[in-house]
Amino acid sequence: MRHALPAARRDQGQPVTTWHLNSDKPVYTRYAEPSSSGTAYQVLGFPDPVLRRSIAVHEAGHAMLYFASGMPLGEIHICDDLGKTPGEGGAAWVKASGRFSVPYEHYIAMCAAGERAQDRWMREQGLWTPERAWVIERLSAHDRNLVAECLKECRRAELGFGYTPAGGLDFAVVHRAADAALAHLWDRVLRLAEAIDEHGHLTGPEAARYADMTRIAVPGDQPTGAAA
Repeated sequence: MRHALPAARRDQGQPVTTWHLNSDKPVYTRYAEPSSSGTAYQVLGFPDPVLRRSIAVHEAGHAMLYFASGMPLGEIHICDDLGKTPGEGGAAWVKASGRFSVPYEHYIAMCAAGERAQDRWMREQGLWTPERAWVIERLSAHDRNLVAECLKECRRAELGFGYTPAGGLDFAVVHRAADAALAHLWDRVLRLAEAIDEHGHLTGPEAARYADMTRIAVPGDQPTGAAA
C-alpha cells in the first residue's frame, strides 16, 4: 500500500507539494510510484539517444549551478552504457576539482538541479509523464542524500518531505530554489547539455566555454567530490 504524506502548509503563497511514500520506504517522491512493474529504464521508456540527452541535461543542471555559485568544476562525464550495466556505477557525473566553500543553500540547490532540469526538459519536449518524473526522482537518490548530509553537517538538521523539521528544510523548498536558479540559466543549460551529449566528456574549462560562463574557479589537477 502506498501513502501520500499530508501536504506541506502553504507558505508565502507557494504551491503545496504532496509527497508519496514509496513501497521501499522511507523513500518519498513528488509523484506516486507506478503500479506497473519493470526497471527504472523500462518505465522511462526512452530510446538511447533520448536517454543520453536527458542524462546530459541532468548533468548540465548540476554544472550550471557549480558555475553560478563559484564552485570549481573539474569534469563532466557520461558513461557509454548510460548506466544500464549492473554493478558499474552511475550513468554520469559532475566532479569538483578541489575543495570549495559556498553557502550551504547554494550547494543543496546545485544538488537538486539535476533532477529539476530533467523534469523541466521533459515537459518542454512533450515527454513528461508522472511515471517518468517518478523515475527521474528515484535515479536522483544520490543527489538527495547529499542534500540531507549537507543539512546534517551545516545545520545539524534534517531534510523533510511535506514538513519542515526544526532547523531543517522541506525538500520542496530546495526544489523551488533549484528551479529559480535554473530559470535564469536555462538557455545555457541546454547549450551545455548539447555539448555533453556530443562529446561525452568535458573538462571544467571546456564546459565553461560551451556554457559561456566566465565565473569559474580555476580547477586543480585532480577532480574530487561529486554530485551526479
